[in-house]
Amino acid sequence: MIVQKNFPKSLAFTFILVISFLITYSPYIINSCQAIDVTPNTRVELHDVVRVNYTLWIEADIVDNQEGPVYVEDPDIIEEVGVPESIIEQFPDVFAPPNLGFVEGILGMKAGEEKPCLIEWNSGKAFNNISDSHYGKDLFYQIRLREILLDASTPQPTLMDIPFIIPLVILLGLLIILLIILRIQRFSRTHNLFGLKKKCYYCKKMANVMCGNPGCATPYCKQCFLDNNGCDLCRSNAMIPLK
Repeated sequence: MIVQKNFPKSLAFTFILVISFLITYSPYIINSCQAIDVTPNTRVELHDVVRVNYTLWIEADIVDNQEGPVYVEDPDIIEEVGVPESIIEQFPDVFAPPNLGFVEGILGMKAGEEKPCLIEWNSGKAFNNISDSHYGKDLFYQIRLREILLDASTPQPTLMDIPFIIPLVILLGLLIILLIILRIQRFSRTHNLFGLKKKCYYCKKMANVMCGNPGCATPYCKQCFLDNNGCDLCRSNAMIPLK
């Protein structure tokens, strides 16, 4: 028995799987390909994510010392709507700034810069919640901006910006060509395209009949078809003359 050659169909199926994977996971690939265009002169703006190290003094006593990524936004807004999910996905340990005065203190800073920041209570930018332990007190921060992790002013990449778009277009083109070839091959089983005669599936001589199964239509010479008791591919016994 001659084994049917399924290479073209398998190749087409592989192309479809690859393209489906790229389309399905393109949002994750875009996120992983996001380039942060941060220079030594880049300054902190609202909606940036920065890594800071700060120490808080109140009345000459150190009451807080933290280091980590901070989402630069008005704390009242964060309290209402929260930190965006996209930011949390990229920086799981991100935290909100402690107060508005802290946010204003780091705005405009550059990576590696260190500065003191005094926030007077009567400015309305310190801890304004009466239940807070630091309510009604002046704050003195020593802030060191270690790096800008996400620059909000950098345009976010689209699907056309990422490196795999060219291979994706090539794959799509090859898939279309392959599908056209497969359709031509299937059509040529029952039609004499370009003046070419079909060859027998077995002996490779001139074919004069074909399998009567429309889904197969494999060409044979009449003698091979009869000697094999039908089509070896689909096992059909029907035979019709080749056009």
